[in-house]
Amino acid sequence: RKNLCSMQLAEMTAASAAALASTALGHPLDCIKVQMQSAASAPAGKGTVAVAAHMLRSRGLSAFTSGAGAPLANAVLMNVLMFSAFAEARKRMDPLLSGALAGLLTSALSTPFDLIKIQLQVRGGRLEDVIKDVLKRGLPTLYIGHSMNMMRESVFTAVYLGLYEHARRAVIRDENSRAPLLLVALASASTGALAWIASYPFDVIKSVQQAQPITLKGSSLKPLASIMGAARDVYRHGGSFAFYRGVTASTFRAVLVTCSRLVTYECCLSLFYQSRV
Repeated sequence: RKNLCSMQLAEMTAASAAALASTALGHPLDCIKVQMQSAASAPAGKGTVAVAAHMLRSRGLSAFTSGAGAPLANAVLMNVLMFSAFAEARKRMDPLLSGALAGLLTSALSTPFDLIKIQLQVRGGRLEDVIKDVLKRGLPTLYIGHSMNMMRESVFTAVYLGLYEHARRAVIRDENSRAPLLLVALASASTGALAWIASYPFDVIKSVQQAQPITLKGSSLKPLASIMGAARDVYRHGGSFAFYRGVTASTFRAVLVTCSRLVTYECCLSLFYQSRV
């Protein structure tokens, strides 16, 4: 029982460290992605570099750190839940299904944090002001875009952790052995990139939904806050290709985030195992 508690504590610590490392690397690129996905905020027809330059000119370096508090807090909670849920589920089912279940659970946390983060990225200002506006509208406002986020998180985590686990098992037969960090880096970067590409259309629709101005309680939300309204707006601004607007920055970010996350996680667990020898 003591060993089990120690292992669970080590996994939680490793997941927390992984969250901090991946968020610090990925948040600036996430800011660029949201600006590109929000047609009202990004220069029409501009690529990743052009949008980044526009953000730098208009808002300075703060444009790349806006809303960082929400994803930092979210990343720690979500990583602990995601890795814990996946570790338990994979004992009973296929890793792909385990990843989908873990993603579904983490979406309950990531949806409200994403809403606050995106509102800060699009409109700027203070975190306190966004939270006040949400509370005026009502707590259900925090779950605008939740259906698309459930799809995004389920698909992403199934591909990311599910395929990673299959790759790890193909190379490392002993369940208790740790994979070499080079293998972890290559496998997690590859599955992370594939996961982002597979889940990206859901992310685009969710971002459009959550980027809409939060109005006062009692007034109706804009049509873009609905799934169909957001999807039609995305298609109107570029056809099918628009569902992959900003995918370059997002995929590059995914490689950084997913690779640093699992490398940090596995490294922390390796240190834990070595300390017990």
